[in-house]
Amino acid sequence: MAQDTLEAGTASAAFLHELRKQLALRRSEFSEVQNFSPARLATLEEQLAALGPMPESGTEPAEIAERRMILAQEIKVLNAPRLRAREAYKQADGLIREIDATLSAKETENLLQLRPSPIDLRLWPVAVLQISEKLKSLVGSVSTAWHTPVLRDKAHDQLSLIVALLVAAGVLLTQGRRWLARALRRLSRSEDAYGVDLALYLLGLGKLVNVLLCVFLVSRAWSISRLYDFDLSVLLQASPGIVAPFFIGRWLATQLCPIDETTRSVLALPSGSRVQARFWIRFLGVAISAMIFMAFLNSMGDFSSGTVAVIVVVLVSIAGVGTLQLGGLLWRQSHGSQAATGAEQVPHRIVVRLGQGLAVVAAICIALAVIGYSYLAIELLMTVLLATEFLGILFVTFEAVRNAVAMLSPDRNAGYDSLAAVVVNAALILASLPVFALIAGVRPSELMELWSTFQSGVTLGEVQLSPSVVLQLIVVFVIGLLLTRLIQRTLKIRILAKTKIDAGGQNAIVSGIGYFGIFLAAVVAITYAGLDLSSLAIVAGALSVGIGFGLQNIVSNFVSGIILLIERPISVGDWIEVGGNMGIVRKISVRSTSIQTFDRTDVIVPNADLVSGTVTNYTHGSSVGRIIVPIGVAYGNDTRKIEELLQPLAEQHPLVLKDPAPSVVFQGFGADSLNFEIRALLSDINYGLTVRSELNHQVYEVLTANGIEIPFGQRDIWIRNPEALGAVRSEPS
Repeated sequence: MAQDTLEAGTASAAFLHELRKQLALRRSEFSEVQNFSPARLATLEEQLAALGPMPESGTEPAEIAERRMILAQEIKVLNAPRLRAREAYKQADGLIREIDATLSAKETENLLQLRPSPIDLRLWPVAVLQISEKLKSLVGSVSTAWHTPVLRDKAHDQLSLIVALLVAAGVLLTQGRRWLARALRRLSRSEDAYGVDLALYLLGLGKLVNVLLCVFLVSRAWSISRLYDFDLSVLLQASPGIVAPFFIGRWLATQLCPIDETTRSVLALPSGSRVQARFWIRFLGVAISAMIFMAFLNSMGDFSSGTVAVIVVVLVSIAGVGTLQLGGLLWRQSHGSQAATGAEQVPHRIVVRLGQGLAVVAAICIALAVIGYSYLAIELLMTVLLATEFLGILFVTFEAVRNAVAMLSPDRNAGYDSLAAVVVNAALILASLPVFALIAGVRPSELMELWSTFQSGVTLGEVQLSPSVVLQLIVVFVIGLLLTRLIQRTLKIRILAKTKIDAGGQNAIVSGIGYFGIFLAAVVAITYAGLDLSSLAIVAGALSVGIGFGLQNIVSNFVSGIILLIERPISVGDWIEVGGNMGIVRKISVRSTSIQTFDRTDVIVPNADLVSGTVTNYTHGSSVGRIIVPIGVAYGNDTRKIEELLQPLAEQHPLVLKDPAPSVVFQGFGADSLNFEIRALLSDINYGLTVRSELNHQVYEVLTANGIEIPFGQRDIWIRNPEALGAVRSEPS
């Protein structure tokens, strides 16, 4: 039927919409069938795999060949519905795309159709007559229904429910504002400006919702009474949507341009322009509601094209004047003071550009309506006004979010401009994109099509990546990561801290468990999400070449980090020297190692340099180390006595090991001194500089007390021809 209808090309837009809806239902059924995999199918595939591959020679035992054929046939039978559903899915999807293209073509043709110009005054009496007759018929339908005994009896039967709905609407209308004010009393009395602004926003929003709820209850009560005809029932169902722009315009007027001049304004208009802006925003709310009402009236009134042209030119002219006035106010803001009413909440440039756009669009729409492009004029103006109204809702909501975050933050000013507020507002912008698309004329079916495409995801090989699959993968991986961090923390604090394992070994164990936990969490997440890793082998193989060249150093450092943790040539806390940098190892991560020098600067060394290069580890496995203290004494001293004086100094120091004992070595005869050295092993080489300094102090004190001179470099100058100096001195200048 869908194919025949599209080939004929005579179907109406309403029929095509209904046909598309039915096709979409069928397509979803086909999608479920083709994605359904019976448990029996998996068992059969495992049985077939258990028989092994077909021999290359093509011959195998008859019993195995027969069994292989039976299993293959059963698999084929189970796969047949899925294959048929896949084919039907493709067919339905193609028909839906054709219907969408046809609907778009019809809408474009309707918008660009030139109708009679409303300049022709002969159209006006006919238009007035048709509109008045339609309004009379709507009013008369209520009277007719009331005088119909059956309908009146049905209304009488539902009288209790109708009264209850009307009473509920009356209570909300009279008491709702008081309840809201009482609920927000504490926030509205706050001395904090952010709290006051937030309370005003919530109070205004509550009043708006309260009024719309009252309208819904009244329309619902009328619907239950059945005192109407079909046309009036359509208006009753649409009544909340018809009056919503009117009440939203009143709410936005007070939110964007507060009555209190001292209150911060989202739009930084000068104080003299606020009153005008409030009036025109409310005026446009009334105009939008009127255009929506007349659109419904036109859909059920079967008006002539001349009547439509008259209705459009009247509505567009009224709304266009308001749009021009409001656009002019915003446009002229570029010449006004921006700090007159407080901080500017919406960027000044955006407000000015919005005003310019409103003014230009209003002028264009009025011209189109006068020429006769009625549908194009009213659709364009309606789209711009609804988008502007929704943009105003976003502006005041953004400000409310920033105020709420500021109230929840210890520092109000920092919270107002915090990252949390930016993230929430960005999420609101993303969530508002479908609304803007609907306002721009995108059909709900097209949005649902985009949403279905987004949900189905993309296909990589035989793997289907959809948002639900990705979300499952992320959630499971995060849970695994948190469990890994918990295990690491428990091991480090509760278990390893009570063992005799050194700090380097503890760090290696904790880091190794972290790497293993991350790998295990990734594998579990991928498996839980239902992704077949084997089907990604081709893609991974193609990417591995680029990764191998582009990330060669990173991979090398990662592998080197694993080697460092396993072999442990260096550990956290070791004193090492690499590449001319000396310091204490503070952290060994996946890619690099952090060394803190004795100047308290951090040096980041790639792990590959530690594995492939030369590294001096002064405390590897043990903190014992040797120091050498050079000493020079003047010629003429007793070398044996020097040795006897220096030996006790080294032996008596508390950090010098007794076994092996320290030694004093007579190194030789220097140019200016007799050279000795004190060589001693320390129990902790980290104190080497301290011990060397202390021994130097003691050596100087001992040598000075015994009258032993510590020489310094001296040079004698011999002049070979001293008479030459006299000859130079005797020459005249």
